[in-house]
Order: sequence, then structure tokens, then C-alpha cells
Amino acid sequence: MLPLLLLLPVALLVPLQYLIMLGAQLVYLVWVLPCQDARDTADVLSSLADPAVPAEQRVRMARAVAELQGRPVVEALVQTSADAEPEVAEAGLEALCTIWRRDGVVGEDLLLKLDLQAQDRVRALGVRVRSPW
Repeated sequence: MLPLLLLLPVALLVPLQYLIMLGAQLVYLVWVLPCQDARDTADVLSSLADPAVPAEQRVRMARAVAELQGRPVVEALVQTSADAEPEVAEAGLEALCTIWRRDGVVGEDLLLKLDLQAQDRVRALGVRVRSPW
């Protein structure tokens, strides 16, 4: 009887350890992974405008972020479309056109930040121009 009483506290700790492990996994899925994804995206968007990053790499990044959504992505691509490197600027404009063609709408404030030739190219997509106010 005494050995069974000694095992009782250990037996009660096993479900508690399971719950602690399950809770840690949930915290990782709900909190840690989204925060890391947000930091990675912010790093990519900031490196789009960094002239120290090689142009080929910035072109690849501009094309990759075309799959994302959100105002920070579009604003970073608008800045990229005015880049001194022509291939980077073209990749940024292509990514913008992809996003706006998918959405069907473009903010007028963002459109006015582009040069005239790029504005004409975006208007030729047939997207609706929306006033931000």
C-alpha cells in the first residue's frame, strides 16, 4: 500500500506536464511564429530600398512580395519603383501591377507617387482609382 501512495504524486504530475507542453506549443503557434513572420517581412521590405543590397537580390525580393497584401508592402514597392537601378524599379512596378490587378483597386495617393509613365501603365490595367479620403 505504501509504494502506491508514493506513486500517486508522480501520477498526478504526468497530466500537468502534458498540459504545460500543450500550452507551450499553442503559445508558439499563436504568438511566436506570427511575430517572427512579421519581423522577416519587415526586414525584406526595408532591404528593398537599401542600395547596399545587390540589385539582383532586390529584384527577386520585389517579385516575391507581390504575393503579399497590405499597405506596408505596397508602400515599399512604390518606393522601389522609383529606384535608381532600372531593373529594380521595373520589378517593383511589375509587383505593384500584379497586386493592383488582383485587388482591382488602387489608392490615388499611391498612384500619384509614381512617375507619369508608371501612372499611365497602372491606369491601363483597368483598375479603379480610389480616393483615400
